[in-house]
Amino acid sequence: MAGQNISLRALAWLLVALPVLLSGGCAVISEDQCQAGLWYERGLQDGARGRSQALIYEIAQECQQFGVRVDSEAWLRGHEMGVEQFCTPENGYYLGRRGHSYEGVCTGPTADLFMGEYQRGLAHFQVEQQYRKLQERQDYLEYELGALQAAIRKEKDESRLKELRLQRRAVARELRHINFELLRFGGAGFDLFF
Repeated sequence: MAGQNISLRALAWLLVALPVLLSGGCAVISEDQCQAGLWYERGLQDGARGRSQALIYEIAQECQQFGVRVDSEAWLRGHEMGVEQFCTPENGYYLGRRGHSYEGVCTGPTADLFMGEYQRGLAHFQVEQQYRKLQERQDYLEYELGALQAAIRKEKDESRLKELRLQRRAVARELRHINFELLRFGGAGFDLFF
């Protein structure tokens, strides 16, 4: 009984808090952050996260609703310093490797190094995603093959038995193909990506 009360209280709290949580998720900046100012620091953080300069317009619109004027010059100075921290080859690889998008903020000599590593990391990410999809398909096909074999053992009707055997052959054929594809990943040194 005590467990039910906790569950009901948690559900009631969630129903009250959900609209607040959902409405706050879309804001680029909160009212408190607008009121605090700290535009240089905010620009530094946004630049270090690789956010584009277009973000300042969204911030200005949000803060205008709260009657706060943004010091865009201070934000842009901070943003420029943050972008310098962001645009490293190591960070490029890190971003690409996790499949994150890139907003095109790097310029100058570091841009080429950043982009080269970002593309390399993104290629590794995409290969890993393809490998995982193949593994998921392999798991499904193995399950399907087992289910078909069990159904064949139990089936008495000859026409249905023929149909099940055809399905089993098709699944086994696809499974062999998937296994071959997975072996190709292993032969290409895919394990090095993990």
